[in-house]
Amino acid sequence: MNIQLIISGQAKQSQATERVWRTICEDMGLSLQIINSENETGRSLAKKLNLRTLPALIVDGRVIAVGQPDTISAKKILRDL
Repeated sequence: MNIQLIISGQAKQSQATERVWRTICEDMGLSLQIINSENETGRSLAKKLNLRTLPALIVDGRVIAVGQPDTISAKKILRDL
């Protein structure tokens, strides 16, 4: 499973969202790739997926969640995959 989180620079919301997803993925033994929308890879992926809201969680090329989830919601999202 390829899990990616696209964040928007160093915004506080992006950093908080990254902490939530990183913690949940580590607890579940999953690998998480962080991609910044301010670099070419991030811009290209956001454009390809037609993202208008960041941060966004992408699993196997599909947008699974946008915005900042709480820990309980994040766990449920990943368990349901």
